[in-house]
Order: sequence, then C-alpha cells, then structure tokens
Amino acid sequence: MKKIVTILSAAILLLSGVSAFAQGAINAGFLNSVDIVNSGNSISKSPMSGFYAGFTYTLELGAVNFTPGIIYGYAAKSNSADLIITKLSGKREDHFINVPLYFSYGRGGDRFFISVYAGPSASVGIASKVTGSLGGNSSSYDRFQEDTSLNRFDVMLGGGIAVRVAEMIRINVGYDFGMLNRYKNTNTAYHRNQLTAGLAFIF
Repeated sequence: MKKIVTILSAAILLLSGVSAFAQGAINAGFLNSVDIVNSGNSISKSPMSGFYAGFTYTLELGAVNFTPGIIYGYAAKSNSADLIITKLSGKREDHFINVPLYFSYGRGGDRFFISVYAGPSASVGIASKVTGSLGGNSSSYDRFQEDTSLNRFDVMLGGGIAVRVAEMIRINVGYDFGMLNRYKNTNTAYHRNQLTAGLAFIF
C-alpha cells in the first residue's frame, strides 16, 4: 500500500507542476486486458473487457508533446457451466491505476490534428477479485492477498494514434505491453497487455 501511495503522490506532483500552457483532458473509453501466461511449452491467453477513465495533461515541448496522466482501469470476465444437478459460475474483476508518460508528435491544424504517441506507463493493481458460486454457495478472494504469488506492480510500454477534431475532442487508440513478470518466485511468466480505444475531452 505504501508503494501505491508513493506512485500516486508522485503522479499528482508531476501533474500539478506542469506549465500553464498545458492542455488538460478528461479521458474515457473501452479497455481490453489480456493475461498471457507462459509455462514451459504452453502459452495461454485470458482476455477481459472493461473501461478506463481519468485525466491527462499535454505539455508542448517544441515539436514533441509530453502527456502524463492518471488513469483508472476496470476489466472483468465471467464463466459458467451447467452440471445438470447444479450450476457452477465464476467471475473475476480487476481494478488498476495506470500512470502514462507518453511523448507524441503530430501534424495538422486547429480543426484536425493527427499524432502518434509512445512511452512507458506505471501500472498498479488495486484489486483482483475472484468470486465463485456452486449451487447456493459462494465465496470470493482477492488475488493480491499477501499470501499469493501475484505481483500488483508492472511497467508497461506502448503507444498509439490520436486524432483531435474540433479543438475539443481527441480520439485515441493504443496498445500497451506489460514488461514485468507478475508472478513471484516461479518459473512461469505472466504478463498483462491492454488495448484501449476512447475519447478525450480537452479543456
């Protein structure tokens, strides 16, 4: 928890110290998170869908722009099976905070501006709750509990394309690759990638 507070505090200080010429934006859109597990010769992928929302600032640095931000992400998936005499169901819900530090370059004018962006993001898992139900009985647990082998911290590297229209709306499509193995003390490699697509309202 102390690490989470430290990362979020650093992000807030970074945003509060930007130039008065920076453009703020409220961001929201679709998110697809994919867990990739590599164990021996086996590779499995587990996708989840959800949404993201947050704030970013774009600071002009000559020909290149710098855009830090604080983004909340939510992703979930559900499964169920009919066992004839009863029903088995399960659901997983992930909550996380991303702190992107993107650099971008673009061309255009006030009415239409297209740019490409790339850079790292710090990612912190807040909760990863799994709920299971068999018949009338249900139970749940958090995958980030102290006795689990899952690491809540990650560094992602990615980029995408942004199109600004009418000076106030920006359309974003991007992809981020998780760079760190999120399993502790194991020979299994576990990474999380994510696809995002949404809008930013510039103010």
